[in-house]
Amino acid sequence: MERFEVGIKIYDNDWFLKHDLSYEDAARCLRDWGVTFVLAQSRFLPMPDSAVESEIPPELADRYAIYDDRRFRDALAREGVEYWATVCMFFDPKALVADPSLRPVGSDGQPMQKIDWYIGIPPSMDGFVSQKTAAIERAVRELEPEGVFLSFTRWPGFWELWMPDRSRHDSPEYSYDRHTLDRFARASGVPLPTRHPAEAAAWIETHARQAWTDWKCQVIADVIRQVKEACRAIQPGTQIMLNTLPFGAHDFDGAREKVFGQHIETLADVVDLFEVMTYHQILKRPTSWIPQAGVEVKERSGRKTVCTIQARPLYLEGIYAPDNRSTTLDASEFATAVDAVGRSKVDGLVVFVWSDLLKKVLGQKDRRPIDALHAVVEQRQAWLA
Repeated sequence: MERFEVGIKIYDNDWFLKHDLSYEDAARCLRDWGVTFVLAQSRFLPMPDSAVESEIPPELADRYAIYDDRRFRDALAREGVEYWATVCMFFDPKALVADPSLRPVGSDGQPMQKIDWYIGIPPSMDGFVSQKTAAIERAVRELEPEGVFLSFTRWPGFWELWMPDRSRHDSPEYSYDRHTLDRFARASGVPLPTRHPAEAAAWIETHARQAWTDWKCQVIADVIRQVKEACRAIQPGTQIMLNTLPFGAHDFDGAREKVFGQHIETLADVVDLFEVMTYHQILKRPTSWIPQAGVEVKERSGRKTVCTIQARPLYLEGIYAPDNRSTTLDASEFATAVDAVGRSKVDGLVVFVWSDLLKKVLGQKDRRPIDALHAVVEQRQAWLA
């Protein structure tokens, strides 16, 4: 990726199931919009429902039965659009149903409960990591992607609720299950006096906070290294992109590292490209914050970095209503966000998600978001010239 990149997250099959695009039409559409790479779900790495309804509804099952990921991947290649296979590493509700021992335990001593659509799995679960790695290996063999996009590759926590008025201790930290505590004690040599979750969490916070944080960050890096080596054994040169939290080094008392285990400098050894989830409306931030978060990751990592931009407002109803997020995200705000990224040092942007843009462009006949993407590409090309 040497040019200014424009990516798009394809977390559902609406383009095929609801908009009735052929593989070729979809690929040409993306090329014409200026998209240079996609982060796509697939049959090989099925994506659970999240803020995006990714699972196939029963009434569309027959049509989905004829869908072919490889044909889509090949159509994209013919149009010069890179295909990155996307995997939800530690977000897998069905795996938790099949094996309840995977459920994280919080610093409050309680097993994690589902928050709306989200519940995580601890990255310390070795057997689960091996299962996920095997699924990724199959996807790499079958799809031969340019890279693998590791989504939900962090310790459990619903970070979308961490708005500026929150603090690190407003939510439990995960995971203080016995398996994880045993692994930490063996790896670190820290003499944990107890395996009771709440008591262990309190003791660690007082006596071994840095060791716990360092170990959690190393676990994430080791998981990514395992995946990367497995992929490159099949297809040398496979790149790894990481779904990265947008918190700064000092935000929420260093929560990106302490709570979620993402230490940028450590990850730079195993990650080829960082995707920063700069969802400004969700986190109640101004559009000017978007490139700031991305530039920090780029400067700390020395790696290529892209910022993700929302195409519509999210988390407005139900448990989210009291947070009073903005209920609008119009074409002008989207263009402002795109422009802010384009004027920064980051290497590109990603749109979340393609189905939202399809509704605007194909459904509402509103091409202003596409015009904004074209404008930023032209702007950066002019700078390079």
